[in-house]
Amino acid sequence: MDEQYFHSVVLNEDRCVGCTSCLKVCPTEAIRLKEGKARIIGEKCIDCGECIRICPNHAKSAVTDSTDILKKYKYTIAIPSLVLYGQFPVNAGMDKMLTAVREIGFDEIYEASTGTEIITSVIKNCILKNPEKKRPIINSSCPATLRLIQIRFPELLPNVADIETPIEIAARLAKTEAVKKTGLSMDEIGVIFISPCTARVTSVKHPIGIKKSYVDGVLSMKEVYGMMLRNLNGKTKDKTKSTKESLLWPVTGGQGEFLGIENYLAVDGINEVIKILEQIEMDRLEGLEFFEGMACVGGCVGGPLTIENPFIARNRMRTLAKGLPNSNFSEEEIKAQIEMYENGFIRLTEPIEPRAIMRLDDDISKSIKKMEMIKEMLKNLPGIDCGVCGAPTCKAFAEDIVKGENRNGVCIVKSMKSFNKGDS
Repeated sequence: MDEQYFHSVVLNEDRCVGCTSCLKVCPTEAIRLKEGKARIIGEKCIDCGECIRICPNHAKSAVTDSTDILKKYKYTIAIPSLVLYGQFPVNAGMDKMLTAVREIGFDEIYEASTGTEIITSVIKNCILKNPEKKRPIINSSCPATLRLIQIRFPELLPNVADIETPIEIAARLAKTEAVKKTGLSMDEIGVIFISPCTARVTSVKHPIGIKKSYVDGVLSMKEVYGMMLRNLNGKTKDKTKSTKESLLWPVTGGQGEFLGIENYLAVDGINEVIKILEQIEMDRLEGLEFFEGMACVGGCVGGPLTIENPFIARNRMRTLAKGLPNSNFSEEEIKAQIEMYENGFIRLTEPIEPRAIMRLDDDISKSIKKMEMIKEMLKNLPGIDCGVCGAPTCKAFAEDIVKGENRNGVCIVKSMKSFNKGDS
């Protein structure tokens, strides 16, 4: 199954010292320690980047494209994440930042704000007005949260808003407009996203809900940042079209705030998102209309490929937003956006399938039997989740043994206790 998946998070074994730090932060328990080195279980990995943040030896890193990808296309378009504006001091100016990106070697800059405004409008004027859509509606924009739902909360997939991400919408519109403007074919035009997020890289290489991404490559925001610094003092050639709503969209609460509803919940940080999804799964949040779950602290400003502290970046974006106009679509524009959604132009066209890797067995009776075996094993394990065995928790250790993925089956802590008792 995992051969079909591209993963942006990779391990450098030479740097790994087997410290178990990554084991304890992985939200899907996708890491094991074997022969003194961390191992990523691809099927469980959601590319959230938590292991990249925590590793003291920088053994985890993200795979992104290099600027060499620009040479593949006759015409190139950069779509910078809106988070880019928070990476520089406010006085750098949004227009200068856009030009600094262009000077890297792009023919055109297309802002992601176009996609965010369309999504907000469609959710507000169409999806939220659909009484048949299961509540609460869950935002589909965070790729790490979406993959988390696939793995750990598949029952909540019907709640996910069936609309493309802002980046995909912007990329599709950018390419469509560029074809008309240049006369080139879609394949000759390259759309490159500048990303703060490892999971976004994966979503481009292996998209969810659509057959093929309109984004042709992804550059790391960290890499682009250094290139932009050299270009910030040049002549300004671009002007931002962002609005207050679009700029604050990738910050926690920015999506729900502008939907015009009272009963929404915005949560950031992967562990907090998990807690709320558990509450939704148990139907404990009655009346909740919309759930905005962002895997990174602060929202996209906390992505593992960013430079600036997420709280500083968020504050800068709020300051910048004060000087921007409000979004103000006409009735005709809203109607056109809804038509784009209903016609499938910006709507998810493929079913989001659960990734049933948490199952113990495809056979229900065997699965129940294995669950009983795990319960019995847990009675004899210390329950301290130390990670010395190479699994993140005692339960994960028991599951690995029952599933035949750990043939050693030795709890070191338990063995030491037994040895000490015998020695005394």
